[in-house]
Amino acid sequence: MGTFTIGQFVQLDGSGVGVVVMLPNNTDVPDEHIGVWFGTTTETGSPVVCTIPAEYFKPASAPTIQH
Repeated sequence: MGTFTIGQFVQLDGSGVGVVVMLPNNTDVPDEHIGVWFGTTTETGSPVVCTIPAEYFKPASAPTIQH
C-alpha cells in the first residue's frame, strides 16, 4: 500500500481527484483502504466518504492556489 496522509490530494485510476480524510487506523476504514472525499454530500450536507483500496490511488498533481 502506498503511503498517504490526511489532506493529501489523490487521483483514482487517472480520473477523479479526491482528498484523503481517513486512514486504516480509523475504526471505520478497512485494512489496506483509505477514506477519500470526492466532494459529494448528502441532501442534508453531510460529506460522503468512500473507503477504497489504497492501491487504486496515486498522488494527484499539486493543486493550483487561487486568492
